[in-house]
Amino acid sequence: VLCVAYSPDGKQIASASDDTTVKIWDAVFMEELATLRGHTSEVVSVAFSPDGSQLASAGGDGDKTVNLWDLNTIEHTCTLPRHAWSAKR
Repeated sequence: VLCVAYSPDGKQIASASDDTTVKIWDAVFMEELATLRGHTSEVVSVAFSPDGSQLASAGGDGDKTVNLWDLNTIEHTCTLPRHAWSAKR
């Protein structure tokens, strides 16, 4: 696990991993709710939107993209283009 973030309401945790996935967890029962797949290398950062309805995940050196996720539907909504620099932790 390379990064974690709590949702604004404190009910969920997002974790970024070197296995290319993001996992969403129930913060009360510590149960996995979803696994988000869309990066091609490690995921180095995650951040919830202020209302908790979306999540941004940033890929590391081998990916260099930012994926946006709708947490109500657990759907990937878009990928921001590759950056010339890698996302920093």
